[in-house]
Amino acid sequence: MKMSLKKIAKAMLITTFSSAMLMTAAHANNPPPTIKADAPNRYIVKKGDTLWDISGRYLNSPWRWKDIWATNKQIKNPHLIYPNDVLILCVIQGQTLVGVDTGEGCAGIEKQLTGEVSASQVTVTSTANSIPPIPWSAIQHWLDNTLIVDPQDFNTTPYILASKNRNLITSRGDKVYAKGVPLIVGQRYGVYREGEQYVDPKTQEIIGLEVTQVATGMVTSTETNGVTSLQLTDSYGKEVREGDRVFVELDNSIPPVFYPTPASVSRGGMIVRVMDSISSAAKGSVVAVNLGSTHGAKPGDVLTVYQKGPLVRDIKDNDTPVRLPDEPSGTVMVFNTFDDISYAYVLDSELPLNVGDKLLPPPYL
Repeated sequence: MKMSLKKIAKAMLITTFSSAMLMTAAHANNPPPTIKADAPNRYIVKKGDTLWDISGRYLNSPWRWKDIWATNKQIKNPHLIYPNDVLILCVIQGQTLVGVDTGEGCAGIEKQLTGEVSASQVTVTSTANSIPPIPWSAIQHWLDNTLIVDPQDFNTTPYILASKNRNLITSRGDKVYAKGVPLIVGQRYGVYREGEQYVDPKTQEIIGLEVTQVATGMVTSTETNGVTSLQLTDSYGKEVREGDRVFVELDNSIPPVFYPTPASVSRGGMIVRVMDSISSAAKGSVVAVNLGSTHGAKPGDVLTVYQKGPLVRDIKDNDTPVRLPDEPSGTVMVFNTFDDISYAYVLDSELPLNVGDKLLPPPYL
């Protein structure tokens, strides 16, 4: 039986609408996350573990770890996990949960969940020595002294004119001179080296400039001709050069504790740079993405990476090229955000990740 083009279009529209309704219903029903078939009933946390690794032991979708974590009402920060903690898998009131065994097994986990707790009974726990969401060693370089700033603002700041001894290499204790807007005597300032510009792949607009702090200096005097004297108080592995910029030290801190969670950003994004001068990223790499705090990105946000589908020839349509759908190729977690750019750690990758790969919040299921 033949169907007219109008009827076919109507049927396709109904099918698409029905699929959308089913997806909405699935989200609304909040189905439980999928527990791995080989999830351990008991696991002893080791030094070097990360929250993401442990989540991956239990869940096919590690970003949904909070859905199965048994929150202890007696602890102010109940999501912290420490080396030597014993995690146990329990079924409590029909729900599969993971919690820290206090010696009573699953009965103790249930007490923690359901027990009435007054404010005076809540224990404050330290973040020190707790396991991190991702390896700190892999991201430390991008937390210490590296920032992304507005290029226009950067170019209006005072610059290093010369050093007192006219030496090429300067370090802590040396005096340098800056020229530009007068700085405040007695104030600490950072000395920053210009790095790579970030260009949005779609708009080709410059969206940020990476700068590295090479030193800190104290202003000792200012002159009427715009020259400021600074005594270097700290250096960070690099010499101060002529042309480096001077401005108030910027706070590059991230929250002491953050957890992997599905990103809730205002739009999709892209990988705009693979760090450490390598061509493609894999698990353990750091990438820069064109999603920042202005788009709702924050430390802990998990994003799925999609690789552009290949072009194939349609042999039934005169070899017309057809683009296949984008496919997920990895997962990244944001750990440091700026206005329009963030640094993200590659949690896993099925294929090499490249500049231009798309980013979206992870699928719900």
